[in-house]
Amino acid sequence: MNIEYILLFALAAFCITWFVYPLTIRLAKRYNIVDEPDARKLQKEPIPVLGGAAVAVGIFVPLTFAAVYFHQPKLWYEIAVMLCMLIIGITDDIRGLSAWFRFVIEMFIVWFLLWRTHILIDNFHGLWEMKQLTVYSSLPLSLIAGVGVINAINLIDGVDGYSSGYGIMANTLFAIAFYTFSESTYALFSAVAAAALLPFFLHNVFGKTSKMYIGDGGSLLIGIVMVCNIFALLSNTSLIGKQMHEVGLGAVAFSLAVLCIPVFDTLRVMFARILSGGSPFMPDKTHLHHLFIDMGFSHVGTSLTIILLNASVVLLWAIGYKLGASIDMQFYIVVLAGIVDTFGLYYGMRWCEKNNHPLWHRMQRIGKWTHFEHKGAWLTIQKWIDKV
Repeated sequence: MNIEYILLFALAAFCITWFVYPLTIRLAKRYNIVDEPDARKLQKEPIPVLGGAAVAVGIFVPLTFAAVYFHQPKLWYEIAVMLCMLIIGITDDIRGLSAWFRFVIEMFIVWFLLWRTHILIDNFHGLWEMKQLTVYSSLPLSLIAGVGVINAINLIDGVDGYSSGYGIMANTLFAIAFYTFSESTYALFSAVAAAALLPFFLHNVFGKTSKMYIGDGGSLLIGIVMVCNIFALLSNTSLIGKQMHEVGLGAVAFSLAVLCIPVFDTLRVMFARILSGGSPFMPDKTHLHHLFIDMGFSHVGTSLTIILLNASVVLLWAIGYKLGASIDMQFYIVVLAGIVDTFGLYYGMRWCEKNNHPLWHRMQRIGKWTHFEHKGAWLTIQKWIDKV
């Protein structure tokens, strides 16, 4: 598949989401599908919460044409699981679902994806010199990893631009990797997802009257897209995984680097909840983005900082490879960076806050610099975005 096709389908995804977005926000307002403010949330007024539906249309239409035109039956199953995740998420946004019920449904959807596509995590492509995993180890590993990634992405949906900005970054990185190693179908898949998220991101970040949240429908959609990318990369049938191994690139390390902040921050939060005697699924305000908000960062400043922090881990992985780090060492570099950037950063800064350390006040001063939403060029962009 030529790069021209990939860019054409990505452009179509962008245009479709851009066109559908105003229709979706009117629908959300008409039927009162909004996110109400409460003690745990950061907004002060009800916000429409149907953004995931607009993004989904932008993804589904191009991928449907691609599945037919390029004769890619696996895309049909991936569209199906994305649609299921969207429905579950929107239902949760409107009526509310228990965490355990959602967990069971997510487990079933991931299992369906494994069953129908036969793509799962069954090869570490050189990590610890492990060869193909048996079905008895790869199936439970894939189920746990799949559901874990979905929920990690779902939990980062807390400030404007974070989940969608992260989704754009992550899918762009996957698209580049897939295309570089001739996995053109998945390059198109990731590029379409990134492009479909971009119009929502612009409205979510810059919009005032046109602001809408992506909701659980959108965050679960992004989560299952990430799962499809990871399974395609770490499958024994993966062409990209084998080629990365041949040139000394760690496929597992790359995947973990792209997912670094959501995964490690979710692990940190859940461990903390369990150690305190609470449920790991009980929502609270202890995520990394809450830390930056407490330090005085704006929503956009928080999102941009954390996304750049995640991108820096990918850069660190790439530097490690360039300096000759083995596949195992690349993995250890990413794990260490993930621990430092989540556990270390969160608890280190909370210690600074508790002890009135100068570093806390320095970060507060930096946070003030990120409040540029209500002046200059920002207002010009905001007026344009709200009009279209």
